[in-house]
Amino acid sequence: MAHRGILRTATAVLALALPTALAAPAAAASADPPPQETAAAPADHGASDVHVVPGSYSVRHYYSTWREARTYRQRDTGHPTGTVLPTGRHYFFCQTEGQPHSDGDGRYSTWWVLTDDSANRDVFVSATALRLAEPWKPVAGLPGC
Repeated sequence: MAHRGILRTATAVLALALPTALAAPAAAASADPPPQETAAAPADHGASDVHVVPGSYSVRHYYSTWREARTYRQRDTGHPTGTVLPTGRHYFFCQTEGQPHSDGDGRYSTWWVLTDDSANRDVFVSATALRLAEPWKPVAGLPGC
């Protein structure tokens, strides 16, 4: 009999705590993680058609840009937003291949990273702006879109 009482109490505690415990990872994901650049090798992601759903990406990966970078609505330079991402530390959601891009200083890449700028959500920046990016290679540690 005593075991049934303990079992009922444990079940009631779990019923109250479980929804809170399941919601905690979502709340933690929306909070800014501690600033630390990712340096792990990414999985191999080929070029694909990217359909960005505004606000659909929530995990943020922090990288530093070594220069000011123009932002674009697509993975090419044909649709600029008119704003820039300033030099410094920023979050990025994912990466994908697109039109080749040069930064004007001899660095080239076909990789584009998805972020938010000061006026727009879900915009692309050429990976040439990231401090850790290597020419023609995906950004280490950033997942594919």
